[in-house]
Amino acid sequence: MATKLKEEDGKTFYIINECVRSRKSRALRVRKQESGVIEEKDPGFLQKKLARIQERLRDEAKRELVQVESAGLTWKELVELWKDALQRESKEIGREGINQPVRRSTASGYIQSIEDFTSTWNKRFAKDITPADVEDVFKAMRKLGYSNCRMYNVKVAISRCYKWGMMRRLIPGASISPTHGFGISRKESKRPEILNVSQIEFLLTEAYRQNHLWRQIWKGAYHTGARTGELYQLKAKNVDLVERKITLEEQWTSGSVEPLKDGEWRQIPINSDLLDLLIELGVPKMGLEDYVFPRITAWKHGDQAKPIRAFCEQIGIPSICFHTLRACWATQLLKNRVPEPIVMKLGGWSDPETMHRYIRLAGIETEGATDSLSFKRERPARVLSIVRAVEGSQ
Repeated sequence: MATKLKEEDGKTFYIINECVRSRKSRALRVRKQESGVIEEKDPGFLQKKLARIQERLRDEAKRELVQVESAGLTWKELVELWKDALQRESKEIGREGINQPVRRSTASGYIQSIEDFTSTWNKRFAKDITPADVEDVFKAMRKLGYSNCRMYNVKVAISRCYKWGMMRRLIPGASISPTHGFGISRKESKRPEILNVSQIEFLLTEAYRQNHLWRQIWKGAYHTGARTGELYQLKAKNVDLVERKITLEEQWTSGSVEPLKDGEWRQIPINSDLLDLLIELGVPKMGLEDYVFPRITAWKHGDQAKPIRAFCEQIGIPSICFHTLRACWATQLLKNRVPEPIVMKLGGWSDPETMHRYIRLAGIETEGATDSLSFKRERPARVLSIVRAVEGSQ
C-alpha cells in the first residue's frame, strides 16, 4: 500500500496504490490504483476518506485475485517470469534446484524461439493453450519453410516454459504440456553441408591468394575443429608451441565469456600446418593475455556465416557455414582412421549420436560393402590356366 498526497490551491490531491499477492504463488498479484481530489480541509475527515478508499481498493484487488488464481497467468506473463528465472539460473551453474540451470546462450535461444513463434498467445491464459495451438504454430513454420530441427527447438522451448510453470503451480489445472505427443525429429532427409579435402584445400588456398580477411580464422577452424566461440576466445597463454598443444577452456557466447559447451576443457594437438599458422599470427611474440586470432567485429557479433558462404559461391564450391569447418575436420579425421573415441575427445562431444552423423558423412561404415558384387574381381589362377589351355587348343 502506498498513498501520495499533494496540497495545491487549498485542495488535496491523492494517489493510492494497493497490491495484493497470492498465497499460492508470489508471481500472482493484483494492483489497483485510484487518484482524485479532496476539498475537505479537516484532517480527521481526510484520513477517514483515504482509509475508506484504501479499503475499497483492497477488497476489489482481493476479488480480482480470486479470478486470477483460478485462471493463472497469461502466456506472456509466464514467459516473462521464466525468462527472469533462466537469467538468474544461468549465473548460478551448479546450484541445486527444481530446474537444472541452462547456459545463457541456450536460454536466449529458448526465449527467442517463443517470442518469434508464439506471440499470438500473449494475451491468452497459459492454461488455455492447447495442442491445437501448438499444431498451428508448426503449420505456419512449415509453410514458411523452416526445418524440422528449427521446429524441434521451438517445441522444446514451449515445453520447458510450460513445465516450469506447472511445477510452480502457475498454471491451474494443467498436468501436461500442450506439446506432448508431437513427435518432431531433428533429423533431416537431406545430406548436411560438407566439403571434401580437395574443396577445403581449394577454399584455403584461394582465401590466401586473395588475401581474404577471414583466411587465418578459417584455416584455424579447420585445423583445430574448434567451435567459433572457442576460437574467438583463444589466447596466447592457451597455446604451447613446445609441446605443440592448444588448450581450450572457455568460449565467447552471446556477448560474454562462458565455460565450454560440455563444461570440460580439452586439448588439440598442433599439426605442422597449424604450427605455421600460429607463427604467422605472431603467437611467439604475443603476451599471455593476447588473443590469437584477428578481432573482427562481425565475428564478435556472431556474423561469421555470411563471409564464408559468399566466398564459397564466389570461387565455385558448395556453400557452407562457419560451423561446417568443424564437421569437415571431424569427417577427415574419421576418414584417416582416427578412432571414434579420440575424435569425440578432441572435438568435445559427449553425445554418440552427434558423432554418428560424422561417421555417416565420412562413409567409413559402408566403405567397400559392395565390392563383392563387382564382375571385375580377380579370377583364381587355376581357372585362368584352364581358360588359357582351352583357348590354346582351339
